[in-house]
Amino acid sequence: MLKKQILHGTSWLLAGRIFSNALGLASTLVAARFLMPDDFGVVAISMGVFGIAGAVVELPVGVALVQLETAKKADFDTAWTINLLRGLIVAGLMAVSAWPVAIVFNEPRVLAIILALSSYPVLLGLRNSWFEQYIREMDFRWEALTETLTKIVSFLLVLGISVLTSSYWALPLSLIASGATAVVLSFVLSPRLPGFCLSEFRTFFGFSVWLGLGHIADSIRETSGTFLVGKFLGTSRLGAWSVGTQFGDRLELILYSPMERTLFAAFSSIQNDAARLRETFLKAVHTGFAFIAPACVGMGLLSQEIIAIALGPKWSVAGLVLGFSAPAMAFYLLAGLGASLATALGHTRNLFRIKIVSVCLHLPMIVIGVHYGGLVGALAASVLTAFIWFILCAYEISRIAGITISQQVSAIARSSIAALIMAAVVISARKIFFADPDSALLTTVLRAVSLSALGAVTYTVSHFALWQLAGRTAGVEAAALSLLSRRPARN
Repeated sequence: MLKKQILHGTSWLLAGRIFSNALGLASTLVAARFLMPDDFGVVAISMGVFGIAGAVVELPVGVALVQLETAKKADFDTAWTINLLRGLIVAGLMAVSAWPVAIVFNEPRVLAIILALSSYPVLLGLRNSWFEQYIREMDFRWEALTETLTKIVSFLLVLGISVLTSSYWALPLSLIASGATAVVLSFVLSPRLPGFCLSEFRTFFGFSVWLGLGHIADSIRETSGTFLVGKFLGTSRLGAWSVGTQFGDRLELILYSPMERTLFAAFSSIQNDAARLRETFLKAVHTGFAFIAPACVGMGLLSQEIIAIALGPKWSVAGLVLGFSAPAMAFYLLAGLGASLATALGHTRNLFRIKIVSVCLHLPMIVIGVHYGGLVGALAASVLTAFIWFILCAYEISRIAGITISQQVSAIARSSIAALIMAAVVISARKIFFADPDSALLTTVLRAVSLSALGAVTYTVSHFALWQLAGRTAGVEAAALSLLSRRPARN
């Protein structure tokens, strides 16, 4: 029953994420055609301020609502009140920091953008907390619908402003409009009204405080690259950094977020059944990484073609960024499954500790990277940080859930080896057949299609060959063959 709920919920969220991210990607493509890398850099600085300010007072009460075994009206009211107060505080912090940030980066445009974006956290705080009841019941249809509709509104605004004015305001205004749409939909789809209440504050604070502190660590790690690149390499390079990483972030939104949402709810529901929890986690890691690995590695291998086709020659530096950020995302997504399990089990304090370790390692590495290697140095530091974060999460899961590192590595072994074989074949084919690549659009498209097809075939064949060598054990390969032959998979 639980497996069916996970698959059903993931299917709804995946469908919604694919469509909404297609629109999100379309928004980026439209904006990139009308705007310059410098414009994206200015907006990236402003969004970095929002990220830091939001993390400082972060209390993920929505997660706490889902994790509660039973939730009463006072819990939903308290959650809504905390979110609203947090939104107002974040808006205030952003408004206060707008002028100093503009001075530090010597960029007057940042001031107005930050002030405008300060309305966004207030909108997020107004979102109806009763909407989380759908997640508690593992009914993800309405979340998928909400995400899709908000992306439609955002895309239409980006398209209209970009075409009519070619102004960088297309980016912040579309974000604000999407926030307003999400608030309206949360009340339309879940019409029960929350009230102002703080009676259950201790319950939420006790669970959420460590998650909130962890989000501060995440925000520092994520924005440190943005601020350092913007300060020392300029807003144009920062714009390429921002756009390149956005393509990588699409992998997280499509491949990880739907699975994380459903698995967190599933882990929370079976948190008292240790054996079942371990089995569910290992199956999720094995199945999830079978799709995560080829998508992330493949996007990294074809990064130059992807950017050239999607954005044109003025964004070539973004191709370099994507070449590093996409493979790094594989480590983050894999580690994220472990973080989801730790959160479901209530080990938020432990999770915070390893995030602090990760940040303490990341900051000096990225400073050294920017100083000695410029953009490439910063990107290399980000990849190394992602790998360290994965190792730390794997160790923590072995400690709190009794799932050894050996078991976790075994779950991803075939996918990892198959992805490495795929990378070797694609790189070799590029050197042999495309040693002197033509930059013409049609040639670039044909090269991308040829290499992606070769990579897909290589990965699939390698995966099944490794499965055969392993003795045809239960796994994603058996499930795939069962689906094709319409026979029940072997357990």
